[in-house]
Amino acid sequence: MTGITAGDYPTRFLRADGWRTATENEGVVMDLLSRRGGASRADLARLTGLAPHSITRLVEPLLVRGLLNEAAPIVAGRGKPSAKLTLNGPAAFSAGVSVMTDAVSLVLLDLAGTIAASRSARLADTAIAPACAQIQQMLDAAIADTGWDRAALVGIGFGVTGYFIGDGARLNPPRLLEPWALIPLDTVLADAFDNKVWIDNDGNVAALGETTLGHGRTTADFAYLYFSAGFGGGVMASGRPLRGRNGNAGEFASILPTGWPQPNLETLRETFVGAGVTYHDIHSMLDGFDPDHPAVDAWLDTVMPSMDLIASAISATLDPDMIVLGGRLPAVLASRMIERIAFINPERRGFHRPAPRVVASAIDGDAATIGAATLPLRAAFFDPENNARSEDKPSYRVGVDGSQRHRNVPG
Repeated sequence: MTGITAGDYPTRFLRADGWRTATENEGVVMDLLSRRGGASRADLARLTGLAPHSITRLVEPLLVRGLLNEAAPIVAGRGKPSAKLTLNGPAAFSAGVSVMTDAVSLVLLDLAGTIAASRSARLADTAIAPACAQIQQMLDAAIADTGWDRAALVGIGFGVTGYFIGDGARLNPPRLLEPWALIPLDTVLADAFDNKVWIDNDGNVAALGETTLGHGRTTADFAYLYFSAGFGGGVMASGRPLRGRNGNAGEFASILPTGWPQPNLETLRETFVGAGVTYHDIHSMLDGFDPDHPAVDAWLDTVMPSMDLIASAISATLDPDMIVLGGRLPAVLASRMIERIAFINPERRGFHRPAPRVVASAIDGDAATIGAATLPLRAAFFDPENNARSEDKPSYRVGVDGSQRHRNVPG
């Protein structure tokens, strides 16, 4: 449920059993504290249905490990004073990296969900070795800015544009990311950075970022549309990523019949070029385009029938609470699209099928990097179903041919 992973957790994050970072119930407690911002032991007992002494047995080891803080007790009416438990942000942090066809961005996220540093730059060279060297420099500078202990880095999450081919972490990205195509990115990147890494596509991690710091705080069911050089997205169902069998749920571009215009930012750039305004890449276009230029209206006229079909298909098949327009799509373009989207929704007996709200992303920043950064923290501490493991005690996935594969790949 938290992407494809390779590498080992730093030993400092393992429990006394030597192979887990958190038990299932510890994950439940930490997830509650993450969502609520803090709670007393009595609150946790009420919310989980566990007995107070069970909560104490869960909380005490987390306090000893430095993952939680407990404030001084506060007297509130009759009864025993309550002390608020919170996540200890500096105790652990993760890095999130979004690799695009023309750019790379990075954020650092601490255990309490605070973004402490961010970086964004043009991708100077798409070849794996120089790209990793550039990302490493960005990571080193970001960590230096925070003053954090590098040993507190749980791992690195990567969101890479492209779709999975059904063989582990092998992605099929656009042509401009040819060196990243069809290789085992999990092991390649784990070796390159000498860290535990997680891999997912950009749409899935952007949806996860929206869940963490955006509309996901108020709704558990939404579809996320990711606009960049390509077009895709992700799906959150009951607050959890819906990745599908191969990790490709949310590949909304495939809804469109052959020949229909793709509503991506590369086609907007090409429309500008056709109108005599040259941008060499999406990065430069987003830095300086005029949203009132006639090329924008021409692009919207071209892609809105495609958007209507995609939104209607999402509404009919997923029935989400909302559809979020995000990725690298500027807010001004999202607003223009929202005004024009029309669902295919015929009336019957005076009623239309309830349609989802269409909204712009609520995240001020790069949702993909934020989502990528949540992958290591969710896997290690917050995902009750993940029960995170170190490679010291391997988890096996049984393939359709009966073979056992030594890799932490979600089933």
